[in-house]
Amino acid sequence: MNSGFNPQANIDLPDWSRLLSNYYWRIRFESRDKAKLRKYYRYVAKEKLRLAESGIDQQLINAVCRYLASFNVITGNKLQKLLMVQSPQLAFDF
Repeated sequence: MNSGFNPQANIDLPDWSRLLSNYYWRIRFESRDKAKLRKYYRYVAKEKLRLAESGIDQQLINAVCRYLASFNVITGNKLQKLLMVQSPQLAFDF
């Protein structure tokens, strides 16, 4: 059953998520070496903390991580919806 959804081609991830994308690719690549898996999961946790401290919405960070971890249609659709809606943290009311 092909729904015509290619998760890697249809979603343009934000620029700040490139390092996370690299780490999740390494996690998939190093799936048999448990020590390397733990190492990259620690890197992901540190990068998520750095992004949250820099002011990026935590819900958006988690959605990007869920998408990068699974690449399935459901998480891709949820991420697209979050990327289309402007974050209330970024809205300025002067």
